[in-house]
Amino acid sequence: MDSLPKVKSAHRVLEVLEYFAETRSPATIKEISQSLGYPQSSTSVLMNSLTEAGYFDHEARTGLYVPNLRIALATAWIQEEMYSAQSLLRLMRSVRDRCGHTVMIGAQHGTHVRYLHVLQATRAGSFTSSSGALRPLFHSAAGKMLLTTRTDREVASLLRKVNALERNPDLHLALEDVRKSIAQTLRDGFALSTGVSMPGAAALAMLLPMKRGYDAMTLSLGGPIDEIKRDRAMLLDMMNELVDPFRMRS
Repeated sequence: MDSLPKVKSAHRVLEVLEYFAETRSPATIKEISQSLGYPQSSTSVLMNSLTEAGYFDHEARTGLYVPNLRIALATAWIQEEMYSAQSLLRLMRSVRDRCGHTVMIGAQHGTHVRYLHVLQATRAGSFTSSSGALRPLFHSAAGKMLLTTRTDREVASLLRKVNALERNPDLHLALEDVRKSIAQTLRDGFALSTGVSMPGAAALAMLLPMKRGYDAMTLSLGGPIDEIKRDRAMLLDMMNELVDPFRMRS
């Protein structure tokens, strides 16, 4: 039982890091606690602890906290190992700059896709998401792409779990239909989903090239259905163009 508070604290540390990665600006205790839904008192204790450990800088006059170079250096090897000189964040920003839609990096999390990082849309009337958000593996665009990296046995096992959790038998998926969908996705090289996260929203996804030994990840963008469908060819060309340098290094 004693380990549970420690696990919760570790989880909060990671959520704080994701918060700063998304906002990219210093923040006060109040801003952090409100954004993440933490009690202000425990947020203060957590941030003071991280500051004392040397991972955050704190300006007493303004009350602002900001991650410092120690965090960047501690995690830099991951990006260097996976993508060499190319930056994953730079890729995401390039995609967003070109289309204005919300851009997401996803990875499998059990029977779901978890968005590891999200850059919010810059165009009016678009949809938002958040880092850490979950999407169904068998219905989301990112999930459909990730299923193409799994063996038939793994897909069947995942599908059994998903169907077991679905109380409505009419919504159960047939393995043969899933196999056909995976085969089509492999031929297309991309996946499209509509209305999964919210009505009127669509997502377009493709796999990121990964070095051997690393879990598969996806690059996806989300926006209004009519825009994503209308601009699908252009969006895919743009995504492929920007991902190509990563393919040459994988």
